[in-house]
Order: sequence, then structure tokens, then C-alpha cells
Amino acid sequence: MQINYYEETEKIRIRDKILKDDDIRNAATNVVQKLCTVKNMEYNEKTGSVLIEFQKETLPLEKLQSLIPMARKLQSKVNFYTPKKKSEILNEIEKIEQTVGQWA
Repeated sequence: MQINYYEETEKIRIRDKILKDDDIRNAATNVVQKLCTVKNMEYNEKTGSVLIEFQKETLPLEKLQSLIPMARKLQSKVNFYTPKKKSEILNEIEKIEQTVGQWA
């Protein structure tokens, strides 16, 4: 998975073939929308990337650290993605979403 952060323009681009799966992409982008205020989100089907423009001041950086263990577990499943692992990946994304939901 490739992640590029553009601080000056408050944008993040996430690129991975797994984002071509509608269910996984939608679950992941739902989490992002709960993390911070999203100004704009664009999906590029050809590259399997999502460009997210957000309000930096609404992103709780101090709380993001608590997501690192879950993100690592998710990443290990994403690295070796097969359609059989789709439900496992969606479950991990749901755990992250539940954690973020408790922050409010």
C-alpha cells in the first residue's frame, strides 16, 4: 500500500489494488470520514487510489496512535490479499471504525 501525504494542500493519496474492491474501499473511506472533516474524496478506478482532501485541524493526531496496532494487523492481511480474506479485512476495518466511533 502506498500512502502519500501532502501537508501543504491537506491531502492524502492512498493507492493499493485492494481499493478496487467496492466493499473494502467504501468501508475504509467511511472510517476516514469519521476520523476528520473531509472536504473532498476522489476515487481513481484505473490506479486503485483514493485522494482525500481534509481539514487538518479536525484530525486527532494524538488519538491516531491508538490505531497503529489495528492498522498493522490490517496491513498484514492486505499485503497478502485474496478474495477469501475479504471478510477478515472488512472485520478489521470495522474494528477500527468502532474504535474511532468511541472517540466522539
